[in-house]
Amino acid sequence: MKSILYQINRQPVKAKYTSDELECFLDTIEYNVGDKILLVGHIGNLGKRLRGLGTSVTILENSNYEDVCYSLVYNENCNVVKGKLEFLPFDDNQFNKIIIVDQFNVITDCEKASSEIQRVLKGNGEVILEDLNLKNLKVKLNYLKHKFCGSVAKIHYPHEVFNIFSRLNFDGMIKESNKLKYIYVGKRR
Repeated sequence: MKSILYQINRQPVKAKYTSDELECFLDTIEYNVGDKILLVGHIGNLGKRLRGLGTSVTILENSNYEDVCYSLVYNENCNVVKGKLEFLPFDDNQFNKIIIVDQFNVITDCEKASSEIQRVLKGNGEVILEDLNLKNLKVKLNYLKHKFCGSVAKIHYPHEVFNIFSRLNFDGMIKESNKLKYIYVGKRR
């Protein structure tokens, strides 16, 4: 099995960012039957697609679902666990891959969340993180609007995310197709 880091280097850079780019990127990643994958954030029906490949998918749900859990609606046959990225309710070295979509910049303590990711990820496990890129003026203005409204979350530049995970012994790289979003892919050493 080739590493995700090898796969991302083979990807052609698209001229325009599409909403399905992360899913197109995830189509190129090789999964083994029985791999344990943790999904966090706005994942759509990604869990259902990964489950169809023979992987074991667990979804971390952070919302207060009383009547309807949308993760269960869109992702049949996946385990849904309620929790936060800063306090993952899982055993050490439990997952082969962790995929985080539009969630890392919403949390309040990125250092704690990244150390929790390292804790639950197996040796040579891979983390895939897609989030907003603070290099974009539109993203900066939206961030300032939320700051004025009382948000305590801190949006990080892509190189800051790279440095956070590098300090935790991850080999990684960042792919920016345009300046709206970025994808960080890291492999635990």
